[in-house]
Amino acid sequence: MSKKTFTAEEKRRAIEQYHEKISYSARYSDSHWEYRHVILPKALTKFVPSGVLSEDIWRGLGIRQSPGWEMYMRHDPEPHVLLFRRPKDYDLRHPPLGASRLISAAK
Repeated sequence: MSKKTFTAEEKRRAIEQYHEKISYSARYSDSHWEYRHVILPKALTKFVPSGVLSEDIWRGLGIRQSPGWEMYMRHDPEPHVLLFRRPKDYDLRHPPLGASRLISAAK
């Protein structure tokens, strides 16, 4: 059985309708990585390609996260649960734009 294909317009309308229902976990970490999982509304699952998604693809599904996150796994029993990680020291190595100006201005 082949998977139904959807038009770009169908996908755009679904993302517009459901993007506010995307759920983001709190961040958690080990000694090397910071993690979080993202739960998509089940109505968006049909637009998610199989496998690990590139940043362009997951952002195109309406997922909003700060820079540095990479999808590394999908929770197989629940394909609408996407798992993300980034290096634990990412914020130290890549401070947000303008952060250095704020620190300088405070001195």
